[in-house]
Amino acid sequence: MRTERNERNRKSENDLARDEAWVARVRAGDERAFAEVYAAFFPRVYAFILKRVGDQAEAEDLTQETFVQLYRSFDSYEGRSSLLTWTFGIAHNVCSRYFRHCSRWMVGSRDARELEDTPSDAAIESRLDATRLLSRCDEALEASRRPAHREIFRLRYAESQSVRSIAKQVGKSSEAVKVSLRRSRNVLAESVPELEEIFDGAARA
Repeated sequence: MRTERNERNRKSENDLARDEAWVARVRAGDERAFAEVYAAFFPRVYAFILKRVGDQAEAEDLTQETFVQLYRSFDSYEGRSSLLTWTFGIAHNVCSRYFRHCSRWMVGSRDARELEDTPSDAAIESRLDATRLLSRCDEALEASRRPAHREIFRLRYAESQSVRSIAKQVGKSSEAVKVSLRRSRNVLAESVPELEEIFDGAARA
């Protein structure tokens, strides 16, 4: 037992020394040092993010964003935790911002502000299904609807704006806005049928 504890302590000390050396070299402008950090941490950070977002492409993008943020944060790193733990903390924040952004789109700005007031892990990860629906929704609209109609759809269902307000913003009649929204909903009816409840909720808002 004592031997195992001593071994863990030695490994921790070695990791700390390695971290300090990396940080010093990065701060000194040694680009190779950051490449070493990237190579050492990327697999674990990617796996950490993939487990949370469930999509390989999104995980790759968010992992890259994590390392961008890590590079920018080296001046503020004080060594109170290991560099890997520090990186996981950045990855967690990157994922949190990702889910909050998707939640804002799906539930509207007012409800999204409420989420941001109490951003727990459970609240963020509960939006994963909505995020996947959003991705399917975007693909269907981009393939079938012009930008002007997609903007009308976004204002109604992402920003929870009234038909009258949207009509004023886009320079169309209220009836034209209603027609645009109806056609967009028809486009989504087959590809993303789960959105029906969201549409109904927004219509009552």
